[in-house]
Amino acid sequence: MVARLFPVVLFIASIRCDDGVLDIQYPSLSVHAPADGDIILQSGYDLKDVYLKPGPGGSVMFENDDILKIIEVAKSMPPIWSKHAHMGFFGTFIGEQRINIKLDAEDPEGTNLHFMVVSGELPEGVTLNNVTGHITGIIPDVEDIFKFTIRAIDEHNKYADALFKMETIVKDHCETNPCLHGGTCTDTKGWFNCTCRTGYGGPRCEFSCVSQSLGVNDRNKIPDAQMSGYLTYSTYLESNGRYGASGYGWVGSNSNSWLQVDLGNLTKVYAVRNQGYSSSYYSTAYTLSVSVDGTTFLSVNNTNGGKHAFHASTGNYKYSLPVPVDARFVRFHPTSYHNKPQLKVDLYGCHYQRQTKIL
Repeated sequence: MVARLFPVVLFIASIRCDDGVLDIQYPSLSVHAPADGDIILQSGYDLKDVYLKPGPGGSVMFENDDILKIIEVAKSMPPIWSKHAHMGFFGTFIGEQRINIKLDAEDPEGTNLHFMVVSGELPEGVTLNNVTGHITGIIPDVEDIFKFTIRAIDEHNKYADALFKMETIVKDHCETNPCLHGGTCTDTKGWFNCTCRTGYGGPRCEFSCVSQSLGVNDRNKIPDAQMSGYLTYSTYLESNGRYGASGYGWVGSNSNSWLQVDLGNLTKVYAVRNQGYSSSYYSTAYTLSVSVDGTTFLSVNNTNGGKHAFHASTGNYKYSLPVPVDARFVRFHPTSYHNKPQLKVDLYGCHYQRQTKIL
């Protein structure tokens, strides 16, 4: 049964009929047919076109769905990938290189896109911003090839996939010749190591060992716990025996007293400095002994094989050792003095080298 006529009930509506066109202006119009009936919208001869034209922001609803939205989704096209980056499909990158690449895709309908990796993996340290489409990070310092697929998705859930390839190569950290004063550079993964010529030290062989203070005067480098002694006199503590300290410094009780500095790790010691303070207490000479383990100590000898004596007084003196020595622990033994042995000391040299990371 087809219901071709149906009643329309209007309350306070504006109805016009010009040139055979019925214009009903009303905020809401409901058209109903019997439960087993039909509603037919008919136009023109031979049942030609019927137009549904909602105004701005309007909808054409069928049950709970907006027909216009369904049509919009059906007609929408998937995103389109263009050239993926300034290097095409990414290409080759050097380890530790910082990257910021914008993925180049767009939606024909102009909606916003979001991105996701749907297969494969990005290199470690590299991430994708799903909203902006930027791939950023620092390239790992490895020889490898990374393949992954990125999906561009529009607001209608239409999508397009693109396959990317990133080749990473190891950076040559020695390429810039980082080692100074004739040092030899060795490249390792993410690092370089300088082997210095004799007499030079530092991560890049940047300083002369005989001029490089090992920091006895700096409590941040040599804490108080690394200053010790034997037969210390009264309150003149070992921690006061630093070069440049105020007051008398360290004072011992007799010729058996000694002051010890723990350098913290194995070091090549090249020179020593001592400083007097007052005519009341001061040393006039001292010898050195050194140890790599804190148990066995060996004397620092002169070229004749005897213990080398270092001059001291109320003044300030720096001496090079007859031959540089390996040591972690250095002891100062006053051999002559006025009233009581007294010392303020510093040491000069180079700590044994460690690999240095390039940041």
